[in-house]
Amino acid sequence: MKIIESPYFFISVLVILNLVIAFSLLPYPLKLNGDAPTYLAAMKFLQGREYDKADYDENMEVFLKTRILTTPLMLYSSIALGKLAGGEYNGMLLVNIVFYFLIIFIFYKLVYLIYQSHRTAFCGAVLFFTNYAMINYGVTYRTDIGGWFFFLLTTLLAVKFFNNPNNKKNYYLAILSASIGVLFKEYGALGMIPLGILILFLPENFLNRMKKILKAAVLFLIIPGFYHLFIYWRLGFSYLNWYGFSFKEVINNPAAPGIDWSFLLLIKILGWLFLAGWPIFIFGLYQEYRNFNKERAKILLAILPASVSFLAWPGLTQRIAFILVPWLAMISGYGLSRLKKKYLIAIILIIYVLINYLTRPWLMEIINI
Repeated sequence: MKIIESPYFFISVLVILNLVIAFSLLPYPLKLNGDAPTYLAAMKFLQGREYDKADYDENMEVFLKTRILTTPLMLYSSIALGKLAGGEYNGMLLVNIVFYFLIIFIFYKLVYLIYQSHRTAFCGAVLFFTNYAMINYGVTYRTDIGGWFFFLLTTLLAVKFFNNPNNKKNYYLAILSASIGVLFKEYGALGMIPLGILILFLPENFLNRMKKILKAAVLFLIIPGFYHLFIYWRLGFSYLNWYGFSFKEVINNPAAPGIDWSFLLLIKILGWLFLAGWPIFIFGLYQEYRNFNKERAKILLAILPASVSFLAWPGLTQRIAFILVPWLAMISGYGLSRLKKKYLIAIILIIYVLINYLTRPWLMEIINI
């Protein structure tokens, strides 16, 4: 009975059910398309094995170097589990399933830490993990969910440090989390932004705050910095090469229709990204205004810049923009939690989930990835 009465029991059941439904009714995540073949080639390369170059285009060398540069820990984790699961793709899927459960748990803890309400954390978590992009790009043959996880983990630790600056452990753990996370996927570094902004909000003199931020930046760069230098030494390739390649391939390139930067495309992507959640988000913002909390506002403000960092990338895609969904979901969850009638909350969540599931078959045909 204690397990059933736990605030984590029902959400755990829904998390498992969501995964089962996704794999049963939504076959898209398990298709070997998009970036998936490039990750397989990179894993074979790291093991000293040949990959069939005929299966890839003339840009394969750039993609291979990029995967090794930006996702080494994800690649090696997939290789390791793949030895037990019967192949690299199976290993990657298992790693992502583990991250699926971990990221939802961390997100729940983050929302609870900010709002001190299990109802808010529950509502926010459901809005988060039933978002179609979580399944389409998370629990699949891609590497994004690992970066998302470390972004939220670092943010959680940063908020803990903000709430109790005397506990330096969370400060150092946040830095370590980002340093490791960025080697799973670039998103993993984004938690350093909330950490830096929250340090600026601390009630200390300006010089001390600047020292903390500078120290955090230096410590963060040690692990990924040495790794990037090593890759540049061995492969002659840096993140500037990857960004420059992406910029050239996307911006004003007729061969890459649908992802070139435009305000209209941004509106389309953001509209589809949260879909039925936008009215809930607007209501959540209204509730934040009505029940304004200065400390909570600081935390939400600190998380926002990292959440919109996808705007700095040359191409606009749903997958990259998903980094905004956690911020939208936590505010939306707060809005729902302010409703007094539980059945009304349940109805709204069910409608949100059904729209995500039912629009999925044709949704991916009219938007980019």
